[in-house]
Amino acid sequence: MHRFRQLLVGLANQPADAELIRYVARVASLGTARRVQFVHVLTGDSNHSRQSALEQVRYRVGEHLPLEPGVEVCCEVVEGTREDRLLSWALDHQIDLILVGHGKGRAGRKSLARRLAMKAPCSVWMVSEGARPVFRRVLVPVDFSAPSADALAVAASLVQLQGSGELLTLHVYFNELMVSFEEYADTLRRQEEGLLRAFDERVAGLGVPIQALVEQSPNVAQAILKVAQAHRVDLLVMSTRGRSCSAAVLLGSVTEDVIVDTHLPLLAVKHFGAKLGLLQALLRASEHPPHYN
Repeated sequence: MHRFRQLLVGLANQPADAELIRYVARVASLGTARRVQFVHVLTGDSNHSRQSALEQVRYRVGEHLPLEPGVEVCCEVVEGTREDRLLSWALDHQIDLILVGHGKGRAGRKSLARRLAMKAPCSVWMVSEGARPVFRRVLVPVDFSAPSADALAVAASLVQLQGSGELLTLHVYFNELMVSFEEYADTLRRQEEGLLRAFDERVAGLGVPIQALVEQSPNVAQAILKVAQAHRVDLLVMSTRGRSCSAAVLLGSVTEDVIVDTHLPLLAVKHFGAKLGLLQALLRASEHPPHYN
């Protein structure tokens, strides 16, 4: 969380923005944000002028965002395609974290959140419609990789900053070979030993108690959602890259599947610059806004 100083909030300029703005206010109250930039993208089918849209955005932000000392807040309205303009803004302003609404039953907003999580050069926080701005119980799926260790560090920092809360980790595994009980026990033990070795250095310095959970399932995304529901999780924190090894993998595709199916807020953790070169090339390859495959 300490890395999230420059925040970008994508607004739809709709009444539903109020929930997102209040959620952002809670995130900003943790004390790491230095600048919060609210951006609404006017598309070709909009009935508003840029000036009228900007006035509405400023009004909503001023109504629902209590100012934190030392936090600069600005509002902007730009024209173009939502995805392209938000990605361009994140790149040009070296944004650390994008926050965007994650609507239930509105495929457009959910699709935007998913695409941003996969393509943005920074971390993306999807705020589900109706989500309360609380982080009492945070779940981090891990696959022993460095990216999932990084996600765990971010989640631990979040819990520390708010001064309370529970941090849960989840490792999903699946025995594809249907081996005997003894071999199964050995495999599980090796997995646990690998988890301890890979995460020992980070976990030892986190300073936050961790409840470790293990789930056997051939479907990693569904297992994550099942555990999140059973433990009444307030926030999922996931990496967008992992290692490719059997069903323990936590790749971007798994994160994407969870984004599509979850009704929980989800923070997709990514280092700034992870896709900087490619994104820069795509955005600046032509004079026209790019369209991604």
